[in-house]
Amino acid sequence: MISSLCAVGLPLEAENLIEEMRVKGLKPSVFEFRSVVYGYGRVGLSEDMQRILLQMGNEGFELDTVVSNMVLSSYGAYNKQSEMVSWLQRMKNSSIPFSIRTYNSVLNSCPMIMSILQDLKTFPPTIDELMETLKGDEALLVKELIGSMVLAELMEWDCSEGKLDLHGMHLGSAYLIMLQWREELRYRLNAAEYVMPVEITVVCGSGKHSSVRGESPVKRMVREMMTRTRSPMKIDRKNIGCFVAKAKVVKNWLC
Repeated sequence: MISSLCAVGLPLEAENLIEEMRVKGLKPSVFEFRSVVYGYGRVGLSEDMQRILLQMGNEGFELDTVVSNMVLSSYGAYNKQSEMVSWLQRMKNSSIPFSIRTYNSVLNSCPMIMSILQDLKTFPPTIDELMETLKGDEALLVKELIGSMVLAELMEWDCSEGKLDLHGMHLGSAYLIMLQWREELRYRLNAAEYVMPVEITVVCGSGKHSSVRGESPVKRMVREMMTRTRSPMKIDRKNIGCFVAKAKVVKNWLC
């Protein structure tokens, strides 16, 4: 009931229901608090959202990635980018890990990046060029994201394969991760502490879950990036949702 009330834009009624639970001897769980936090955030009532967050802490529930992503999404829906920057910094200072959803929530709210990706022929192909293009809070948001451990968690690396999986990422997230990946790939292929894999793979999907089946915006972006940077990575004949190349060939290209 609490979740449903929040979903239809009635967070105050949902909060009142939590109080009714207390009267009846029922202790609210983190699920109820999350619902109300997001409920207030979705309708733009930031002060009430912060009030419930404080109440969560008083009840012994620590802030986590799930709640933080809800807060970021709420701020983003109302173009409150400076608040998003502060929240990302709070996450970092509190050792709350970022996730793919963190990237999605933040980058979906960056109008310059979304505008850049409207034309796949002209988007900046490196992080340095992207940072030169961005300004203000949007540049600060990207700076906070690229300082996280999300890319390292997405990469698989062993003697047989170095793989990056872009599943679950929206277009802006996949774009930024690809820019980060290129820099990290150059480092790993030249660093003594990393084994040289046989093959490098980027998994971007074939479009099964896209709004238009078979037309993946992420795949189109990756293909354009590979073309513009003259990458040796090509679509895998056995799996059209992957780009592959021999690691030694990729190393020569990057270096």
